[in-house]
Amino acid sequence: MKATAFALLLALALMTIFNVECAKRPQQVDCSEYKKLPPGEVEICYEIYAPICGSDGKTYPNDCFFCYEVQKTNNKLKFKHFGKC
Repeated sequence: MKATAFALLLALALMTIFNVECAKRPQQVDCSEYKKLPPGEVEICYEIYAPICGSDGKTYPNDCFFCYEVQKTNNKLKFKHFGKC
C-alpha cells in the first residue's frame, strides 16, 4: 500500500515538474453544431464563461455566443485565440 501511494505521489510530482497536460485544449472552435441556431435566438446560449477572442477584437463569453456572431457575419468573423482579447 505504501509503495503504491509513493508511486502515485512520484508520478504526480514528475507531471508537475515537466508540465504535462492531461487534456489538450482544441486549437480551434467548431461551430458546426451551432449552424442550427435560429436567426436572432442567441438567448439559447448557455451561461458558462469560457472566453474566446474573435478577429474583431471582441471577447465572446463562450463558443455559443462566438458561433452565433460567426453565423451572423456570414463567416467573416474568425477565431483568434482562447481567452480574453
